[in-house]
Amino acid sequence: GQEGQSKDIHPDKENVMLSDEQIARLRNLDWRTTIRDGTQAAEQNSNRSVDHTHIVWELLKEAAVVSRSAYSAPPRTGFPAKSALPDGVDEVTVWQMVSAYLKGEIENLPSTETKSPRPTAKQVTRAEVMLELWHHVALIDKGDRKRLKRAVYLKASGMRPRAVREKTGLNYQQLWRAQKHACEDVWEKISQLAQLRG
Repeated sequence: GQEGQSKDIHPDKENVMLSDEQIARLRNLDWRTTIRDGTQAAEQNSNRSVDHTHIVWELLKEAAVVSRSAYSAPPRTGFPAKSALPDGVDEVTVWQMVSAYLKGEIENLPSTETKSPRPTAKQVTRAEVMLELWHHVALIDKGDRKRLKRAVYLKASGMRPRAVREKTGLNYQQLWRAQKHACEDVWEKISQLAQLRG
């Protein structure tokens, strides 16, 4: 029947779900730089040798953080300007800490790594592309995909693995495997896209 067709797993099939604009964005991203940045982050955060799943994991973590704070970034052309006032809890906390620092109430500024209040345009674009890939290819052939994806994304967003497991009912092994598989799926697509660019 017609209804089942979009569920077929076929190398080019998931492109059907992507708009032309999304495909163009995926193709036009500077994948070489993206992979290099992901590799550097993975090397900084790992004491083991780094493989492609670590690279994707770092890019996904960055995308999760950036997408949380992107609403406050300088508007991109063609988008309505949004008030520059912080209105997200994370961001208010950063501003409060910055002003406390300026008043000398605290010794150190909050790390920009964990809560960058204003991602760069490059980070926003990269995050959008990573999240598009995430939605379209991660765990595409797994049963219970929604729950597994949610669990991996919560972990990427910085939720402690134990809390993720309690929230989603997965055990340690299931969560780890879902993360590994999701990163494999995304990497496969990234390497295709990187080759397209040459």
